[in-house]
Amino acid sequence: MSEEPTTPASADSPASADSPVRPADSGASPDADAPPSNPEPGRSRLDLREAPSLARKIFLWLGSLVAAVVLLLLVSRFGNIDLWPERVVLPEPWLLVAACLVQLPYAGFRAARLRFALDPVVAEHSGEAGRRLDWRVLHGSGLVSFPAVILLPFRLGELTRPLILTRAREPGVGFTESLSAIAVERVVDGLVVVGMLFFGLAFAELRGDELGALATIRTSGRIMAITFVFGLGLLLAGAARPELLERAIRATLPGRLGTRAADAAGRVASTICVLFDWRRGLPFVAWSLIYWSLTVFQLWLVMLACGLDLGFADAAAVVAIVGLSIQVPGGPAQAGSFQVGMALGLGLLTLPSEVDAASTFAAIMYLLQLLGACVLALPGALLLARARARPGSLPSSLPSSLPSSPSSPPS
Repeated sequence: MSEEPTTPASADSPASADSPVRPADSGASPDADAPPSNPEPGRSRLDLREAPSLARKIFLWLGSLVAAVVLLLLVSRFGNIDLWPERVVLPEPWLLVAACLVQLPYAGFRAARLRFALDPVVAEHSGEAGRRLDWRVLHGSGLVSFPAVILLPFRLGELTRPLILTRAREPGVGFTESLSAIAVERVVDGLVVVGMLFFGLAFAELRGDELGALATIRTSGRIMAITFVFGLGLLLAGAARPELLERAIRATLPGRLGTRAADAAGRVASTICVLFDWRRGLPFVAWSLIYWSLTVFQLWLVMLACGLDLGFADAAAVVAIVGLSIQVPGGPAQAGSFQVGMALGLGLLTLPSEVDAASTFAAIMYLLQLLGACVLALPGALLLARARARPGSLPSSLPSSLPSSPSSPPS
């Protein structure tokens, strides 16, 4: 998605940054190789573009549903939990209420982390040293995008927040800047999850029937650790020497494509490099650790509410195992991959006699993270609506073809 400004187009022929408007008096003739405007009788070019897109969407959703069914069948056949408990065990319901209340600070800290990467971008492009990313856009985009991340298959919902931030038209914050900031978030999250995995397994009381899977889980954790460290290294290396990155891209990709790719890489590097400043980097890491601590604390409260006498380290191990499991392509709403992670984690920590309590815990956690995200999306949408209504903002009917970063220099 391009973010360069374009020449305004008429209402009959909207233009995008990828197809700049030609002056009316240029005398340029249409490209001889261009396809006709209506290549088939009774069928427009738009129809031809939408048909394969619809087919891809159908294929994507069918593949996701098949993956969910396969994973759920595996859990039902081999897991130490039931997909739905035969007997609901909830001896301490007040702890479940407390866990639900933790959803508020959990969502707040998760949404707020992008501020440390995007505030300097807004300040630089607005020309106002004290200006920050609008808090309504910051939290609204986070709350609205969380259910999309959960509900859409193959983690396609990760694109939702960059799109929302782009349409908010904060100074300098385009799709590239938003996506690069979220990429750093995800890499740091991955490293924290791997750290929790080894911390949890080191201090947890392992007593279940799935101890044979322990070596596999540890190996998977090491592989994921290497992957995330490598990814973080690439991001930081590009941010440390952006001029070398841009030069390498221009040398690799010819012409206008190379220029545009190099410009995008420069914007990615400028967004990430602000985290080299300890005044931004340290709070970003601290906010991430608080967010994950709240995640573990909430899950631990639900454990205790269901009568599972497990410790904080046990909860950390379950959070990490589920966090790694949902990286596996599963169904919509993480169906299948979430249950696989719960079955593996609880198989290490619970006994067969606790199957009803463990199954109750797994079902409640699944519903809590899904319903909690959906409920908080409503105040998120209200925050975005108020941000659109602020003085000087664009109307809500903003066409998607308009540039997302008006201060970005043209290529």
